[in-house]
Amino acid sequence: MSSSTKDVFISYTTCDRDVAMDIVNYLESKGVSCFIAPRDITPGAGYASRLTQAISECSISVVVCSDAINASNHMLNEIDILTEKKKPLVPFVIEDFNLNDDYRYYMGRSQRIIAYPGNPSFVFDKLLQALMPALPHPITPVAQPAPAPVVENVKSTKVFDYLPSRGIMINPGDTSRNVSFRTDTFINMFGGIFEKVVETAGIQEATKIFHDTGYVCGKNFATKINNQWDLSTSGASIYDIYKDKLKKWCEFDSDVGWGKFDIEVDFNNVIDGKFGTLTINECFIVDKQKKRDICAFVRGYCEGVIETLLDCGVLLKCVSCPNKSHFSSLCKFDISILEK
Repeated sequence: MSSSTKDVFISYTTCDRDVAMDIVNYLESKGVSCFIAPRDITPGAGYASRLTQAISECSISVVVCSDAINASNHMLNEIDILTEKKKPLVPFVIEDFNLNDDYRYYMGRSQRIIAYPGNPSFVFDKLLQALMPALPHPITPVAQPAPAPVVENVKSTKVFDYLPSRGIMINPGDTSRNVSFRTDTFINMFGGIFEKVVETAGIQEATKIFHDTGYVCGKNFATKINNQWDLSTSGASIYDIYKDKLKKWCEFDSDVGWGKFDIEVDFNNVIDGKFGTLTINECFIVDKQKKRDICAFVRGYCEGVIETLLDCGVLLKCVSCPNKSHFSSLCKFDISILEK
């Protein structure tokens, strides 16, 4: 092994160079050496031959993934060589997109690191943990200064209070009882019911039942909280009040762990009935393993909530689904007024 051998080969497109360099700087600060072109190619050296040598000598690769890779034959060549050399690779996905067929062939089954939304650096520690089993030497962490005290509210007590004497969690707003489950418990439970309905009534009816059940739950939830939230209405238009209610709902469901809810609406710019979009990142009930449409429950639930908060019929149309993309964790819906 030559003195120029690096632990990790970084594969990226030019437009993702900043993210790639941030990864390199982080990993090298932890004692993990990285090869990244063109930094590590000696001027005058054969570019292609040096890349091939670096891939042969590395232990593992990080592939920075965005929609830009779909148009990069150069990066596809690197991944082809990585696969030929039997080098493990870790896709580091920095945006929601669909791989083209070439990349899906090589990376469709690779364990990915989702680094969006927000700054990709928030999962650098997770990336390091994914790389460590393949590294040829132990990592000696660099001593870090003590973190500054956290002054924000602790998430676990932001929404629910725990009563040790009764062993339960309650919503302090209305003292209603709440229960916490692992996400795989929900998926297995809902998935089992879904399969039984499919056996007796077919997949379309099963999807409809899950949607309609979610819709009723959404209307019931929104009816309870619609008049409980203390929203300032002084001088506010009805549309501002609607926006505040929708924003508070998204914050609540995000805080209780349903996923990261975000909504954008424009009541003054309705085009073909559409007036906004709803996104849910890492929705808790997406069945990516068996692809069962149990997330129809969430679509129905959101329709029920939005209809109740806005006092009008709405329709959610799914335009991005994690079940249809191995590298996506984002559910995205167009929100339209429902014609009666």
